Amino acid sequence: MSSSSSSVCTLPIITVQPTFPTVVNEVYSGVIPFENIWISCYDDSPSDAQQLSSLHAKVRVVLDDEDREKVVFQVREGDVNVAEVERRNSGYTYTVSSPSLRIPPTKLLFPAQEYADPERSNPQKPHRITAFSLTSDKSQYTTGYLDGSVLLYPSVPIHNSQHKYPTSAISGVSPALARAHKSTVTSLRFFPSSRVLLSSGADFSLHIFPADPIPASAASTGSLQSSKRVSSVRTLTAHTRSVTSSAMIGRGRAIISSSMDGTIRVWDVSTGEEETLIHSAAGVGIGINRIFLEPDPSSSADTESLTDGGRVYAALDDGTFEVLKLEGKEKPRRLVHEFRSERSIYGSLNAIAVNTPTEAIREKLIAVGSAKGVISVYNASSYTSTHFRRSDASIEDLAFVPLPGDQSKLGLVITTADGLPWIASLDELPITGVTSNAAVSVYAELVGGDVDAVRNVSVHTAISEVEVWTASDDGIVRRYVL
Repeated sequence: MSSSSSSVCTLPIITVQPTFPTVVNEVYSGVIPFENIWISCYDDSPSDAQQLSSLHAKVRVVLDDEDREKVVFQVREGDVNVAEVERRNSGYTYTVSSPSLRIPPTKLLFPAQEYADPERSNPQKPHRITAFSLTSDKSQYTTGYLDGSVLLYPSVPIHNSQHKYPTSAISGVSPALARAHKSTVTSLRFFPSSRVLLSSGADFSLHIFPADPIPASAASTGSLQSSKRVSSVRTLTAHTRSVTSSAMIGRGRAIISSSMDGTIRVWDVSTGEEETLIHSAAGVGIGINRIFLEPDPSSSADTESLTDGGRVYAALDDGTFEVLKLEGKEKPRRLVHEFRSERSIYGSLNAIAVNTPTEAIREKLIAVGSAKGVISVYNASSYTSTHFRRSDASIEDLAFVPLPGDQSKLGLVITTADGLPWIASLDELPITGVTSNAAVSVYAELVGGDVDAVRNVSVHTAISEVEVWTASDDGIVRRYVL
């Protein structure tokens, strides 16, 4: 079903002053007696003419008159309610609601950590992060930039804060990798070992680099030396336009790449040779903006054939997405077209993600994000769909995420060009034979940035917690704990 034949559900937006936790911290610590912060709410959904579509509130942060260990929020202007809802190691989480706009209490998630390279996050001239990847053990991450640089950084554990109202810890250390491409870095992927890195760029090439981990002691003290040039151990060239996305097959003996030249290619890592080439079903020259490789569920992690098979999902510049079957356990592997969607009326598709079915959520879902701000979620069996948006800002990246406390609910992290990343709760999943247009709500706003586009997201799921990492145009990587 195409998005042109289904209505689009519009959800509200809540934005808050980025320094919200800093103000609370300073009021509680007695640095300042009080401070005003701003909160803005928007709801562009169809409504009665009597109802407001936006409001801008002023809220005073001050210590309670009787309980001096408690910060209270006094609304000076605007119809909003602010509440502390949960105490955690990284501080309180808050909710904001607006009765007049009919916006229910919505969770605000502030970064538990922020990583800012001093040389590249200067507010006067920030270096836009165009690509990002996190190792599976969260020990290090990598960022790519418009100038072709690829930089590797250590991450540090989140320490339990003894402060009642802490602010996010900002870590800034020197990188340990250097320039890779002649122009914009478009994607980054760590190999499963976390010791090798794959980059792709607008210069038509892919590079494989060593990515030896940085000692934890150096990460915690900031005693790293300045960046050093590391030569790639393999360069892959065959694409004739910008390489847009990449993925690992199994343990990384083969990789997949997509390009604005309209092709998807499979590469043999050991030789650097192209193994398979297939053109998009949309036609020669229709650019592929993003791919997602789904592992073959029949494969075992204990075998050498891990993820031989599986499917490749491709988001195309013409507003369609395609599903391709990856076949073969021996070289050359083949890609076979299985499905192509109808064209979206909301512009090119910039992002695509697929969830991993669980016992609680058995449906496989495909989420795509458009250049005009519409997110569409499809059931992979029936292609029944639901469509929603919050604004016209381009969708930059998507990632499914489990929501804490309820295994039957699935979340979707959405990053956008307007700098307002958020998490959607898929309250009703699209199921076979049923089209649902109001099955989504706002689970949380990912706040802490200003108006800089957020173009990359990575989700890390452990037994006890879920983390969301984002990278944005202000040159800062933010780490959230759900």
